Amino acid sequence: MKRTYEELRNSLVKKGFKFFLKELSLNMIWERTSEEITNKFTDFLHIAYIEKGVKIVMTIPATTKPGIKGSTDSPVTVEGITGTAIIIPGQYLQAWQFRDTDKEFSKYPYFRQIGPVDYWRDGDKDLVVDHVQQQDDKIFGTHWHKMSNNGTYGSGLINNWSLGCMGAAEPEFKKILPLVRKSVDLYGTKFTGTIIESKDIKL
Repeated sequence: MKRTYEELRNSLVKKGFKFFLKELSLNMIWERTSEEITNKFTDFLHIAYIEKGVKIVMTIPATTKPGIKGSTDSPVTVEGITGTAIIIPGQYLQAWQFRDTDKEFSKYPYFRQIGPVDYWRDGDKDLVVDHVQQQDDKIFGTHWHKMSNNGTYGSGLINNWSLGCMGAAEPEFKKILPLVRKSVDLYGTKFTGTIIESKDIKL
């Protein structure tokens, strides 16, 4: 889904969120297109930024929701609540750290959760995000990462690639890495993530 720089900027500002304007300071904006757990990459990651005075948006298909097999069909119990984690829309300042390594999680560069975020836990297996069971200001290891084997889109299904993490198929996730490394050179490894619903994106 195509989004313009101004469309994304205005939408975040209207919701009271920060929008970064410095050169190569990346606005990592995850668009949740629906509350249906589709098991596919039906959401989007938009990266809005300025480079050499030009306003740019890079977009890849992604997911902000967990998969089905081995995930929402097998809900776990965490801190007394049974359900698969789903991050609640909002802006989470410097809550992820880019780890440019193949020695850790998924053996591939990824963004590790280092700050608290708010969650719903969906335990009824109806494939629609529930707003009932909530846990706020928690760190449950919901990273941003690749969600297929290298060089492939796999089955195109998310399944247990996500138990609440956000990410994209490896060929898509790979596209953002050169840009992220440029930003890291200027501002360091911590990144802010914003999840916004499609209905809230407007000029």
